[in-house]
Amino acid sequence: MGLMPAVDGPEADLAAAGSVSGSRKLDRSAWSWATYQAGRDPYIGLVNGFLFAPYFATLVVGDGVKGQAMIAQMGMISGLTVAFIAPVIGATVDTIGPRKPWLALITLMVIPLMMSLWFAAPGGAILSPWVVVGILGLISILLSCGEVLFSSMLPYAAAPRMRPMASGLALSLGNVTSIILLVFILMALMLPEQPLFGLSKENSEPDRMVPILVALTFALCAIPLFLFSKDAAKSGGKADASSVRAGVGSLISLIRNWKQNSDAMIYLLARTLAQDAGGVLLILCGVYAAGVMGWAGTEMLVYGLLGCVAGLIGGVLAGWLDETFGPRIAFQIEIAGSVIGLIGIIGAAPAQILFMPVADPQPIWNAPMFTTLPELVFVFFGFLGFVFQIAAWSSSRTLLTRLAPASQMGAFFGLAALAGNSTSWLGPMFVGIFTAVFHSQQAGFIPVAVLFAAGFILLFFVKGGGKEPDLAPD
Repeated sequence: MGLMPAVDGPEADLAAAGSVSGSRKLDRSAWSWATYQAGRDPYIGLVNGFLFAPYFATLVVGDGVKGQAMIAQMGMISGLTVAFIAPVIGATVDTIGPRKPWLALITLMVIPLMMSLWFAAPGGAILSPWVVVGILGLISILLSCGEVLFSSMLPYAAAPRMRPMASGLALSLGNVTSIILLVFILMALMLPEQPLFGLSKENSEPDRMVPILVALTFALCAIPLFLFSKDAAKSGGKADASSVRAGVGSLISLIRNWKQNSDAMIYLLARTLAQDAGGVLLILCGVYAAGVMGWAGTEMLVYGLLGCVAGLIGGVLAGWLDETFGPRIAFQIEIAGSVIGLIGIIGAAPAQILFMPVADPQPIWNAPMFTTLPELVFVFFGFLGFVFQIAAWSSSRTLLTRLAPASQMGAFFGLAALAGNSTSWLGPMFVGIFTAVFHSQQAGFIPVAVLFAAGFILLFFVKGGGKEPDLAPD
């Protein structure tokens, strides 16, 4: 039993829409919900990851080490901010009902902020590096809060049998748009002597154009959600201080009475441990590839593209696994697959496969990169790890919609954000300790496997999330 009785309002709307019967084929509402993530995710890969962040560190700041430190400080501050406000936002919106108005407000704030990064000129000639860092931090906070609203909208936008496929589709589409944008930027802006739109390489305008293209993509892909996706019904509450107080009170009551939702709470702990490990796998895998395999910029860029392709496959795989085994077992399968990928990665070296030495590895095919067997094995296991880790993100979202009370869906996704941001330091800290103690990048990943194993085992104590769709308790 949940903490709040079923009444007229968003939870009643969810129950009415949530019959376990019906087609698995996604309707317009579910497709429109998924396209929002298709527009949002390229920011993570292209601005925070492959293109703009390195440009900021090296050319805007002018010192790669200092630039990386500034970005890390911004990440810590924004993460702590999200940890405090995301649960309140999630609990408050539960008392109001609809997610769309608040998601629209966040989207309308984020898009011009992304576009303002055009003024991040080399050397801080227009905007100072700290102003740029502030903009990046604010975008990160807004997107994280938007994620709480967006994910908690899934039970309303898609019927139970559609949710696994919708969640996986959203992640797959995010990787599709990332690949398309990345290829376009490389072919039209980065590689040609004269970039498209008359941009000046001397002024780093192709790099500064990246956030604008991402913002335009986000704006375009967000439109279907606001036009066609189903949302929670109004509960009668208004967006005022009393709603916030009611949300905070509901959140406190939820935490105090955690035993009434023990399955969802145990799941949140399992998800936090597994996703801490997964975050380290995705973030540090590139560092490991550069440090151990000795890959340079071109190899890393291709490796990043392969990671986007893996994300596309992972989203599709998650939908199938959720449908076939149920999201709880699917999540365990995906954790196990991530561990296999991790073992293959840390067991590789330029002259080593699965911890076994390879004498004088020679190229086995005529290609510009990844020519030796150890390199190909590393790429394979890295690809495998990416596939299962992206799939795990999708299944974990679907599973929470099964376990959390319908009347407190936003609060539980807020708690997930709190747990994730509060412990995001855990995996990197253990990796740093083990790397320093054993003087080995391979040894540094041992605690990652332990975190994966802990999450995997805890899921055995979670009831629910089986193959047959079931409504979240009210």
